[in-house]
Amino acid sequence: MGIRESNPQDALVLEGDEHLPLYRRLYLTVAKRIANGEWRPGDALPAELDLAKQYGVAPGTIRKAIDELVDDGLIERRHGSGTFIRRPNFDNMMVRFFLFRDPAGNMIMPESHIVSREIVPASADVAANLKMREGDDVIKVTRHRHWEGQARLLEDIFLPPARFSAILSHTPEEIGPLLYPAYERLCGQLVCFIEEEISITDVSPDDAGLLKLSSDDLVVAIERLAKDASGHPMEWRISRGEARRFRYKINVS
Repeated sequence: MGIRESNPQDALVLEGDEHLPLYRRLYLTVAKRIANGEWRPGDALPAELDLAKQYGVAPGTIRKAIDELVDDGLIERRHGSGTFIRRPNFDNMMVRFFLFRDPAGNMIMPESHIVSREIVPASADVAANLKMREGDDVIKVTRHRHWEGQARLLEDIFLPPARFSAILSHTPEEIGPLLYPAYERLCGQLVCFIEEEISITDVSPDDAGLLKLSSDDLVVAIERLAKDASGHPMEWRISRGEARRFRYKINVS
């Protein structure tokens, strides 16, 4: 006879629809606890047997949920140490698409400059991506990345105020050059997943002036949607850069 799932009165409540498989509901529950900051990057998860007792399920169900969380990069197993919340590394992802090198051929990291931060009404595109209503308040951060005194990348970044109000009250120096670590440090928000869509489009008059391009030049536009551990959208941004500097490289094994 197989092991039956137990459901003691004091078992913790599982997230998700009750018709979902138990391991999937456990996955969603752990992901939500990570998204809510209950478990932070570097924290150790309780042992699988302890989690099984907490949620009133069989150890095999916990193990399957943990396996999927590992596969999706939310947690990691360390041999001989246990299972830990993983901190994804998205640092400097944008510049991997654009070629900036010094005369010796060394890679250059453009400097980040926050130009403005303001509350604006959400456009239809912003609302659709951040799952809010069109016209709702949204934080807009305008950021330029400079190299040799010239703007090379332009970014419009949109954030829900309920989660990111601290971005408005700290100086650019306090925020620093990398936004995702600032989100975690200042707002308690951890980016776990991103989706990107790349297109090539005509340069707008405003962008042409900032990037010092002619009106018939093309730019690469990269739309990025960042999500928390539960898969909820946290940030939507549009980045533009000169198409002639665009590159894409991937290693497949």
